[in-house]
Amino acid sequence: MKKLNYKHINNQQLIDVRGQLDYQAGHGPKTLNLNPSNFKKYASSFIASDQAIIFIINEESKDFIDELELLSQEVGFIDVQGDILAHDIPIESRQQIKSINVHDFLAVEDDYILLDLRHPDEITRLAPEENLINIPLEDLPSTYQKLDKDQKIYTLCGSGNRATAAASFLANKGYKPVVIEGGMKAVQEAVY
Repeated sequence: MKKLNYKHINNQQLIDVRGQLDYQAGHGPKTLNLNPSNFKKYASSFIASDQAIIFIINEESKDFIDELELLSQEVGFIDVQGDILAHDIPIESRQQIKSINVHDFLAVEDDYILLDLRHPDEITRLAPEENLINIPLEDLPSTYQKLDKDQKIYTLCGSGNRATAAASFLANKGYKPVVIEGGMKAVQEAVY
């Protein structure tokens, strides 16, 4: 895959394949966080197959960059232009996704939306019901407009990967997402 310079980005979709914590700590503007397993499952829900894409990677993901290119073709993306190392994104351009630990979330008293991104078929542990909206991650691109932009949105999934992917998408649309660290597993451990 071709190594690219961050300065040459135009209208390509940037897919940051790093883990959720690396992404939350700092990423380029207008990036979508989809780790490799989420990319395979959800990329076609977020990106048109003819959209040019560039992967944002780190040193660890260099090992599977060829696999990502093959995976892109398998999913139907025909214009993979290359990759950029995350540390090559200028510091002044980097953004962060907010996160909150589960104990602090459970103590929140302000008005908010709790966005559960799990598919109904996989919900075995119920999320807190207050302010709960369930939109599976794959449906978010077609339904996010029903969410109130003026409210803080806490994103929740099983472990935090999809919650971070959703937060990256929502932030690009002007929302104020906050990822609940550890997902439902952490919520269940804190509540029970």
